[in-house]
Amino acid sequence: MPQPTDRVVITGAAGAIGTTLRRGLSARWSNLLLTDLRRPPNAPGTWIEADVADRAAMARIMEGAKAVIHLAGAAGTDLETLWHTNATGLFEVFEAARHAGVERIVYASSNHAHGMYPITIPVAPSMPARPDGHYGALKAYGELVLRSFHEKYGITSVSLRIGTYRDLPIDQRSLATWLSPNDMTRLAEASLLHPNPGALVVNGYSNNTRLKAARENWDFLGYHPEDDAETHREMLRAQGFDVDSPDRGIWEFNEHGGNYAPGPELPTTLK
Repeated sequence: MPQPTDRVVITGAAGAIGTTLRRGLSARWSNLLLTDLRRPPNAPGTWIEADVADRAAMARIMEGAKAVIHLAGAAGTDLETLWHTNATGLFEVFEAARHAGVERIVYASSNHAHGMYPITIPVAPSMPARPDGHYGALKAYGELVLRSFHEKYGITSVSLRIGTYRDLPIDQRSLATWLSPNDMTRLAEASLLHPNPGALVVNGYSNNTRLKAARENWDFLGYHPEDDAETHREMLRAQGFDVDSPDRGIWEFNEHGGNYAPGPELPTTLK
C-alpha cells in the first residue's frame, strides 16, 4: 500500500482530472512526479515532458515509483489516435511500471466501457463490459491488462469507470453521471490507500440522487462521495435543460453511454 511519502507518478497531469489531482493530492502526497506531453505554464511540482508511448521515457519516469495514476488518454473515435495513446501508450506505461517494481496502479477507465447497457439496468463492474465504441473497448482492454498484472505479477490496481467529470453538471444526463472534482480526489486517494484492492473496478460517479449505476465496491474501497448533481438542478433548468423529465422516468438517452452509444465510429485510415 503506497504511503503519502512514496513517489507517485501521475500521467496526463496537464489534463482536467490531472490538474485536479495534482492540486488535491499535493497537500498530503509530498512526492508526486507529473508527466504529460507539455507542462502547463507556471504549473508547480516536479514535471517530465514525455509521450506515454515513448518506452525509454516511461522507464525513466517510473524509476523509484511506488504507485502510478494513469490518466493519459485520447478521446474521440479516430482509431489511429486512440491506438497510439490508449493502447500503445497504456502498454508502455503499465510495462514500465511493472519493470520498475510499482505496486499500485490507479487507472482512468471510463463509463463508456459499459456504455451499451440500457439505462434501465443499474450496471455494476462485476457485469461483463459492453463498450459503446473503440474508445470504450480500449478502456475495457486496460482493465483486463490490469487483471492479468495482478494474477501474474501481484500488482494491485483500481480501475475507475469515470462518468461526466466537470466542475459542475452540464446537462440532464449528468444528473446521473456527474463526478465532481472533490469526489475525484476522494476516489483517487481511496484507490491509493486501500491495503489490497486486488484488480478492482469501480464506477466513478458522485453521490447523485439520480445515479443509474451500481455503487458496487464503493464501501470496500472506502470511497464515500459527498457531492450530488441534484444541488445544481436549478442551474441546469436556467440553462434550458428539461431537468424534470427524470422524475417521470424519461431520460434523454437510452444507454449508459449517452449520445456516444448510438453514434457511428468515424472512418479511419491506418498507415
